[in-house]
Amino acid sequence: MHVCIVLGVVFSTLWLPCAASAQDLTEREAVTLFLTRSAYAQEFRAGTAVVEAQTHSWRVWPNPQAGFEHEGAGSTQITRVQQGLPINGRLGLLRQAGNSAVRVAEAQAEFNLWGLCSDMRLAFYDLLLAQQREEALSDSLPQLQEVVRVLSEREKHGEGSRFDRLRAEQEQSDLKAEIVSTQALIAQSRSRLASYVPGNAESGSIRAQGELEMTDALPPFAYLLQLAFENRQDYKAEKHRHEQFQWEEQAANRLRIPDPVIFAGFKRANEPGGTRYGPYLGISISIPVFEHGQNRVAELEAEMRRSSYRQEVLDGQIQSQVRGIYEELEMRRQAAADYRLQLERQSTELDRIATLAYQEGELGILELLDSYRIRRQSVLRLLELTAMTKQAEINLEGAIGKPVLNPEVLP
Repeated sequence: MHVCIVLGVVFSTLWLPCAASAQDLTEREAVTLFLTRSAYAQEFRAGTAVVEAQTHSWRVWPNPQAGFEHEGAGSTQITRVQQGLPINGRLGLLRQAGNSAVRVAEAQAEFNLWGLCSDMRLAFYDLLLAQQREEALSDSLPQLQEVVRVLSEREKHGEGSRFDRLRAEQEQSDLKAEIVSTQALIAQSRSRLASYVPGNAESGSIRAQGELEMTDALPPFAYLLQLAFENRQDYKAEKHRHEQFQWEEQAANRLRIPDPVIFAGFKRANEPGGTRYGPYLGISISIPVFEHGQNRVAELEAEMRRSSYRQEVLDGQIQSQVRGIYEELEMRRQAAADYRLQLERQSTELDRIATLAYQEGELGILELLDSYRIRRQSVLRLLELTAMTKQAEINLEGAIGKPVLNPEVLP
């Protein structure tokens, strides 16, 4: 949870300017808010505190006991106090086991929190994609409005057909409907992002600030796989859990060595010669004949074997997960780069050629509107390809356990 502590120090400098505006959030600000102030983060930290409180009892001495005895025959009274002495070293071993259990809870909480943080980052870029999609559609609207205006003027002067105007108006209506649908998608994405962002901000006031851009270079797979094994908190949690079972097994073996119980007190006895007083001392030791921790040892040995198998399973899962997402990211990066290059080369020229051809009567209105639609769809397609590349990057960082490709999201 050291990351969360660092983020908490810088939270005020990042959030206060953002809160004063119309809730414009960068990815870094959203991540900082989520990891430091969200109910998710608080809940995971509370879970760690619960485990720490539960394991604290493992290291505590047994309570002393006080007693009073009265014997009718001879009127003997004994007042005593007894205390068990944990001298077999079991408490020290349980203390180590408790520390490992707390580390398990911390690592698991950090793993779960980072997984939710990756979901939040995906929600952030879903909103950013919807916003940029709306901008791209809105940028295309004036072009169609101008076409409709020109065709209306031509129709008034008897130089154009009604069909051309109606067809252009239909294309304009379709574009407006698509803009409205995109605005509904923005509202949905805002609500999803707002569920991760703490505070009293209304979802309608949140606007994602940033760009859908790919990282410049992709590190080698072997390097990223090594980072995954070093940073995956679920992998660390399983190792700490194995350590916990080892400490508990050693503590269970110490049950073979019984802890003595000493007692001391004061005795009062009525005898024929008068009342006599004297000290009362004693010691008792449990004899481990039937139960000496053998069942607990066998249970913990089985737990350690199961933990070793879980580590093997996680090892394979991490390798396959990182490899699969890495290969997906390579293909998406290449597809987005190729499409961007093709769009830059042809799309603008296609619009220009179609417009000139229509003005010269070589193309009809359907061909002109089709070229505009292709241009618009190409821009939207590039946005989607870039967004899918960004999603693959976030998924890869989620599998690695830290933002390797985009380290700037963390202060």
